[in-house]
Amino acid sequence: MSTTTTTQQIPDDELTPNDVIEKVLVVKTAIFRNWKIILLFPIIGFGIGYAMDTYMKTANKYEANVVFNLGGGSQSSGLGDVAGLLGLGSQPDANIFTGENFFYFVKSRPVLERNLMKEVTVNGNKMIFANFFIDSSGIKTTEWKERPDMQNFHFQSNDLKKLDKNSRIVLNEIVKKAGGSTEIGSLDRKSSFISISTSMENENLAGLWVTTLLKTVEEMYTENQTQKTRKTLRLLQHRADSLALVLGIAEHKLAKQLDYSQQIIMPEAKISANSMERKSAFLQQLYYEAMAQAEKMRISLVREAPLFTEIEGVKVPLDMKSEDKRRAKIGVLAGLLIALIFTYFRTVLTPAPKSVKA
Repeated sequence: MSTTTTTQQIPDDELTPNDVIEKVLVVKTAIFRNWKIILLFPIIGFGIGYAMDTYMKTANKYEANVVFNLGGGSQSSGLGDVAGLLGLGSQPDANIFTGENFFYFVKSRPVLERNLMKEVTVNGNKMIFANFFIDSSGIKTTEWKERPDMQNFHFQSNDLKKLDKNSRIVLNEIVKKAGGSTEIGSLDRKSSFISISTSMENENLAGLWVTTLLKTVEEMYTENQTQKTRKTLRLLQHRADSLALVLGIAEHKLAKQLDYSQQIIMPEAKISANSMERKSAFLQQLYYEAMAQAEKMRISLVREAPLFTEIEGVKVPLDMKSEDKRRAKIGVLAGLLIALIFTYFRTVLTPAPKSVKA
């Protein structure tokens, strides 16, 4: 009886433990053989990156942040009829400044322009915010580095309508830089709090920018949300002023007529005085009603104004973010990668030494 021995064949696409050990030894040999290259290339990469970090060094940035909550204004239901009589609606369009629209509104050109054209106090001196931005934001040494004519530029007026073409161009450049340095977004997905933050080279500029921008946003947002009510108020006030003028003339005529009727005892004079007295009383009633409606509109204007509640103000001192040696680190990694690739191809393309038979 013969015994049959079964030998299990290993597939060609699988590695045996001996193959793994052999390949590890090959890698080890290649590394030891090319250790100078593997060491030299990362050093060269580090040197290049370090030189770039030195000559292309950027200034430290100060980070300012303010957190606030936007509350909607209440509407007075009793004032809708007053606005309806004048052909206006007191209810603003609630979809204009909601969600992402509000974030776009904060960084829009009109908002940033008004913020830059405001007069601010810096170290006890009043100046146009745009001029302080020019002197402190680093725009002279970056964007205007090759423009010597812009090194001493300053705005002479903060009235946008009085700016010439060159000043408008400069303002557009500042708005672009300021907008790029400003971030706005929700503090958390589950929270209604909103954060306005910036990162700038000057600590005073960074803190002043976010605080002033919040006030500017509140002003323009309130103006837009209460636009219809303010228009209604102007019409009511104009009506009250017109009635006051007419009433004054009527009362002056009535006083003269009463004085005349007392001197001359005639029935016709008393009839005319009574008629003017009724007219004056009617005008007086209309005037008081117009004044009451205008006062209600003023109260509505206060109620409709949105409430900006500051949750967290600017922290003092601000956090400073310094530029790390990023290019040097990238240079080391790039040098090491090139060295490994060079070692691989050198090992693969170098023919194996022939064995000598005895």
